[in-house]
This record gives sequence, C-alpha cells and structure tokens, in this order.
Amino acid sequence: MAIEGEKEKPSKRTTNPGVRVVGGRIYDSSNGKTCHQCRQKTMDFVASCKAMKKDKQCTINFCHKCLINRYGENAEEVAKLDDWICPQCRGICNCSFCRKKRGLNPTGILAHKAKASGLASVSMLLEVEGHDNFAYQKKPKLNDDSMEGSSGNSDSVSGTDVEVADVAKDKKKVVGKSKKANATHKLKEEIQFEAQLPQGISLISVSGVVIPTEEAGNVFQLFEFCSAFGKALELKEGQAETVVRELFSCGRNTRRQQYCSIIQLMIQLLDLISKDREMSLSLSVSDNWFTALGEILLQSEVLSDEFPPETFETGVAEYEKMDASRRLKLLNFVCDESLSTWAMRNCIKSQSTECKANNNEAKRKAAAAKEKEKQLKQKLQGDLAKAIMKKNGAPLSIEEHNEILSQIRAEAKEAHDGMMEAKGITSGMTRICDARRTEPIMVEDNGLVLWKLNCYDEEPKFLLQDLGTFDGLCSHEKWLAFKPEQKPDIENYISYKRRKVMQTLKNTNVVA
Repeated sequence: MAIEGEKEKPSKRTTNPGVRVVGGRIYDSSNGKTCHQCRQKTMDFVASCKAMKKDKQCTINFCHKCLINRYGENAEEVAKLDDWICPQCRGICNCSFCRKKRGLNPTGILAHKAKASGLASVSMLLEVEGHDNFAYQKKPKLNDDSMEGSSGNSDSVSGTDVEVADVAKDKKKVVGKSKKANATHKLKEEIQFEAQLPQGISLISVSGVVIPTEEAGNVFQLFEFCSAFGKALELKEGQAETVVRELFSCGRNTRRQQYCSIIQLMIQLLDLISKDREMSLSLSVSDNWFTALGEILLQSEVLSDEFPPETFETGVAEYEKMDASRRLKLLNFVCDESLSTWAMRNCIKSQSTECKANNNEAKRKAAAAKEKEKQLKQKLQGDLAKAIMKKNGAPLSIEEHNEILSQIRAEAKEAHDGMMEAKGITSGMTRICDARRTEPIMVEDNGLVLWKLNCYDEEPKFLLQDLGTFDGLCSHEKWLAFKPEQKPDIENYISYKRRKVMQTLKNTNVVA
C-alpha cells in the first residue's frame, strides 16, 4: 500500500522503445515478432509453427538464430513447409520455461559448447550428454554475511508495501557496498604484484654529442629552454646542439669568439635583458659582453660562489680560462635571467593563450563529432523503420536483415571513427604549453625522478634522474636512458605507482 502524498516514481522500463539496433539484432516493439526461445521481439526472420491447436494455428515463432543453434534447423527452409511443427509442440523445446515445466533446470548458453564438441545443435548435445547434466544457476549478488543479515529480518517483513520497499533499498545498499568492496579487493590484489623500474643506461651522449655524465642535467636544461623559446628568439634549428658540440667536442680550442655560437647566443640574451632593464650596455665589441654580463648578474642579486663579482672585472680573459662545464652553467644562468623580461613573459602568455584556444577547438570538434554520431544513429533507425513499413510489417528475410545491418554498421563505424579521431586530437592538445616549466612524471623517495622532456625524442623518450647523495650544496646526480624494448616495463611501473597512490588516498579517506 502506498503512502498518501507520496509521488509515484516513473517506471524505468520503456513500454514502447521503438526500433533499436543492438549488437547484430534489430529490435522493433511494434512490428517485431517474439521468439519463443530467446523471448526477444526482433525483426529477425522467424519460422512459424503450422500445428493446429483446438482448430487454431499455433502462435509460436522461433527466430532463425535460435532455431539453427538450439535445434539445428534452417528457418527459411522449414518456413516453406506446410506441416512444420515447432519444437515446443514436438515436446523437445529446451527453453528455460519448457524445461522448468518438465522439472529440469535451464541450460544457459550452450551453443559454443555444442559446436566445440562437434555437434550441430544444443538439442543434440543434450541428447548425447543427458538433459540432467546441464543446470544454469545465477550467481548470488550478496555475500554470505549480507544474506544472513537480510534473511534474519525476512519473517518480520511481511506487512505493508512500505516495509518491503525498505528491505529492497537495504539490499541495494548491501549490493553496492559489496561491489565496492570487491573492486577495492581486486585493486589490492593487483598492487600486491609490485612492478619494478627497469635498469637504466648511463647517458653519455645527447643528440650525437658525447658529454660528461654529470653534465647531462645542464645540457637538458639548455635544450628545454631552446625548445620552448627558440621561435621567439629566432634561433636556428639545431643551434642548441651546435652550442653543446662546441663546448664538449672542441673544448677551449674554439673558433674566434665573435664566431662562436655560445658567445652569439649569450650576447643575444644579454641584449634582450639590457633593453628590458633600460641599461645602456655596449655589446657590439666582443671583449665588452663579459663585463656587461657581470653588471647584469650584479642586479639579479643571485650571484653564487661559482661566479663571484671579481670574475667579471678582468674581462673576457677570465671566460677563456673557464672549462666547458662552467661556461654551460653561465649560459643557463643567463637563460634563466631572460625569463623575467617583458618579451619572454609575453611569449609565455601568448603561447598559453594559443594552447588554450587549441584545446577548446579540439573539444568543440569532439563534441560536434559525438553529436553527429548520435544524429546518424537516429537517422539510421528511422531509415530502418521506413524499410520495415514498406513491407507492411512483414518480417525481413535473413539476406535483407544482414544487408540492412551491414549498412548500419558501416555508417555507424564511420561516425564513431570520426568521434574517436576528434577525441584523439583533444587528448593530444590538452596539455600545458611548451613555454611552461616541465614537470616530472614521478618523484621517488629514494632520489629517483622520471622525466619525459620535449627536447629528448629518442625512444622510449623516458629519462631517469638519479639525484644520489648530497655533499654540501652540490648534488652528484646521474642521468639514465632506457632501451626501446623497456618501454612497456616503464609504463607498467608508472601505472602501478599511480594505482598505489589511489589506494593510499582511498585508505586515508576511509580512516578520516
């Protein structure tokens, strides 16, 4: 009995869903015919029983799929016979209803087992192995504890409709908790199989240039800067690689300073900084740029012990005494200083705006493609309904059914591929612009940092930074690369670590 004033909940089941295409079948609630075996109302070709019951023809139909799989009979052939009698009238029907009437359990799906046994149908399988040897049972939705808890209240629940509804709600809650518990248990089982990060190889060359292992971090810092701002600074393609090659391959025996690529890049950045700070520095003469660099670094107030103020007082001669490592550090320092200029900040802002616009455009295309796929499905179902109406509701032949179905699948696949392509563009474009600082993929407690840098495109494109032990203010770091065949192991390790973090967060929320 219903409570007064309580609104009736709308039924979730649609009484007339119309024409639908699900899997390989066309469902039509108006014009379809119901199969006695599978009890589905479809437009599949059906064979109708010709037997007479009390001066009336039997109304039972069998769809062509059930008839061939369960009984080994061809629907189109038996439909031409004037005296064909259906399996139910012959007393051999193996549907769940008929088997229950005969005191037998439902068989469940056995078509695959029958074919694997070399038999033509399920009916033959039952004859060979026995009707009592097959019994399909539904898996219980509740665990033992839940069943005991619900059965304990079963005697006291025989009352009003309200009490029954409350019990149903409780059961749903228990089922929901059970599903969540099973999912959590499955996640815990997966995490128990701890993934390991594969062994890396010491990085001794980058872009074909042999470098000291301890300098890999400084080299990548320069490459990332040039990769992000090369267009804004109008750098030539491969200019960063040329700088590193001159530093570590040629050492101090480089060409004259005015033709040296590292000096040219240094002067270009110094000119950018001095204009932004409205400093009148003479950078045209080759010997003055080093003194100008000292003035700029004095203003930054971040001079380290590596480059004290007196370093720049003696002029470019002091620079010529520096080794490749110190020159590279000095260049990276100037690169960092240039990021505070208006021109570079404006570059970062414009790149971020452009990246955001591209992301929005990609999302718009994905949404449009999804809507197109939805409209196409509706159109195809409408076309299908028209094709059925042309036949005045007559069932489609197997050939007609397969022809319409293949057309629907082809056009739906085309629309779906378009949507997936648009989604692929979205996932590819939804990222932080190159001008933003690169973030590591993963940071471990043991000092290992996993990177995927824009400037490094050698497969598998993963780099491992080992910060090692710290001695004073200087870290003895190493950079490691991986072999292409190690990529799946790296991806499995990343996935394992992320699942572990998710599990930790869940456990923390449960405790809280």
